[in-house]
Amino acid sequence: MKISLITEGTYPVVTGGVSTWCNQLLSGIPEHDFHVVALTGSGADKPVWEVPPNVRSLRLIPVWGPSASPLRPTLQRRRWIESTQYELTRVWDAALGSDQHDPVGRTASALQHLVGISDRVGLAHSLATRGSVAPIIAAWTRHMVSAGEPPISVADAVMAAGIVDRALALVDHRLGKVDVVHASSNGPSSLLALAQSWRHGTPILLTEHGVYLRERYLALYGANLSWPVRRAVTAFLRRLCQVVNVQAHMVLPVNQFNARWERRLGALPERIHTIPNGVDPGTFLPVTTEPDKPTISFVGRVDPLKDLETLISAFSLVRNRVPDAQLRIFGPTPAENGSYKELLVALTHTLGVADAVHWEGPSKGSRPAIEAGHVVALSSVSEGLPFTLIEAMMCGRATVNTDVGGVGECLDEEQETGMLVAARDYVAFADACVSLLSDPQLRASMGAAARQRALAEFTLERCLTRYREAYAAARSGRLLAPTQSAAVLVPPAPLAAPSSFRVDAAELGLSA
Repeated sequence: MKISLITEGTYPVVTGGVSTWCNQLLSGIPEHDFHVVALTGSGADKPVWEVPPNVRSLRLIPVWGPSASPLRPTLQRRRWIESTQYELTRVWDAALGSDQHDPVGRTASALQHLVGISDRVGLAHSLATRGSVAPIIAAWTRHMVSAGEPPISVADAVMAAGIVDRALALVDHRLGKVDVVHASSNGPSSLLALAQSWRHGTPILLTEHGVYLRERYLALYGANLSWPVRRAVTAFLRRLCQVVNVQAHMVLPVNQFNARWERRLGALPERIHTIPNGVDPGTFLPVTTEPDKPTISFVGRVDPLKDLETLISAFSLVRNRVPDAQLRIFGPTPAENGSYKELLVALTHTLGVADAVHWEGPSKGSRPAIEAGHVVALSSVSEGLPFTLIEAMMCGRATVNTDVGGVGECLDEEQETGMLVAARDYVAFADACVSLLSDPQLRASMGAAARQRALAEFTLERCLTRYREAYAAARSGRLLAPTQSAAVLVPPAPLAAPSSFRVDAAELGLSA
């Protein structure tokens, strides 16, 4: 079978949980041929993973790089530019308008026509000639101003159009004929999958790790962009994510938290099949030693979604009660997060714990970080089903975690396999860390229970078997048979577009 795996900002150019999942999938299913398409930033990114032999092709597509093809000469160029404007007007009218009159269907129709324009003359040059600026202003005036919002400025419309049109231009890239297209995220990577499906009838599989739309809400909330820009961009992304969830042959979330979001975004319950991440028990054998000083360890990229401010703030309270405690932070700092790292270092000095916080940099896998601590900490504001936690559990280490994404699904309800606190509650996080650092017997019993749960629920073999079944079903036009976990989904309320960026914490899963 030929499978196109589409990634964005992960495999093969960075390490991390999603990249680990990709590598497991490619290496663990050698009987299928994979064609990997990776969306990157500027084009300067280089692969950091050695791809397995069944990866028949690897394409890195820079989102902010040159267009896919030169402008194709045509005597009807003006006609195609006008056609592009018409479809963009439909896209933005559906994005910024109400949920009445089937905006998801209208968005899908407009995007499909834009793919048709791409096939005829290339979309990037039409967008560069006359892109989304005028359609954004028109739709904003029609829907937002009439609702009492001030007009959007031309500068803000240009900024929003620049972001969205770059994503739309990706449809100029053709993937070739494959049996299944598997997107590892919603958003731009799934837009490529949609184009492939519309061109060739290829079934789409979608696996979200963190919920793409939710993470864009979080990222844009803190971005240095005006409210109209953020509102316009997220309105487009919301409709795109809805189209993908409706059009996908199957949606394969890694946890039930994601599945609830995907149902709210339009995926039919019978097409949603949760496949939890898994790890190899033989690789993550029990850790039998502990460091000399009481130590909390973290492993993951230095990124705002990991909310290391909460971890460092909690650690400062831990030091008041466990004076010789240490915090060791393992993981890379992406180039774009350099200023965030500087903020964190400054915070350690402000709190007076800089001498006890150790920035270890990238490690070869998670095991060195797991071995380095009495306790493994995960303080994120967004997660899928985190490998860091599953690997620590498989190694028999006690953990303290924030209750986001699928983290709570990894643990038992009694928290005998790991501790769970509300996101951004650094006081509760500190209390949980102190409890474990101060009680060797509690750490040992929790670690043992965690490994038993990981062996029962989160093995790599179990995970890969389910993906094999999903690929076979998609190629033959079938759906996966329901599993017991699929039956626990709660019927959701409709997902409303946020009217402002005062996003409710409960909506994002950040409340207690």
